[in-house]
Amino acid sequence: TVEIANKVGVADIVGRTVEDLKDESEPYRPLVMETIEKVVANLGASDIDARLEELLIDGILYAFQEQTSDDANVMLNGFGAVVNALSQRVKPYLPQICGTIKWRLNNKSAKVRQQAADLISRIAVVMKQCQEEQLMGHLGVVLYEYLGEEYPEVLGSILGALKAIVNVIGMTKMTPPIKDLLPRLTPILKNRHEKVQENCIDLVGRIADRGAEFVP
Repeated sequence: TVEIANKVGVADIVGRTVEDLKDESEPYRPLVMETIEKVVANLGASDIDARLEELLIDGILYAFQEQTSDDANVMLNGFGAVVNALSQRVKPYLPQICGTIKWRLNNKSAKVRQQAADLISRIAVVMKQCQEEQLMGHLGVVLYEYLGEEYPEVLGSILGALKAIVNVIGMTKMTPPIKDLLPRLTPILKNRHEKVQENCIDLVGRIADRGAEFVP
């Protein structure tokens, strides 16, 4: 399919496959997502028109939310590739995407919460390109409220998402303010889980590097 796309163009292949992101067969949807990801990553999104763009965002949101099996990475990679390829064109859809993320951060399934936090890490740079600092600040506050997460894999992803937001939004505009965030991170440093430790040390290190003046 990727070879064909090289010849006929992105819009043709995406146009033919986009409806399949909503296919009833769960094992089939990741294959569709993977195809779209490869095509868009290879050739960009410049010849995708406004109507197809709308269908594409609708499709990836649906596939992302309906996936219950272990194909989370395929969905994350596909979602990330589409959002990054569309770049600033994704701005009108960001409130809806962030609404979905917030809703899923509150899900009773640990996997769903982890996937939602991981998606923030994938799209933070594009949110910055779209000048959505306010929306990112809002997500920062939401993530901050979930720092009591009991599952280490999920907590590691929440810390990773906070790190992604701090990286693009900067210390001065960060919400919650760094002076509130740091005291919540300090006890988490004692967590023995590798992913939690790595992301927490990284985040605290960044604050020490760039935000020392914001720490009381």
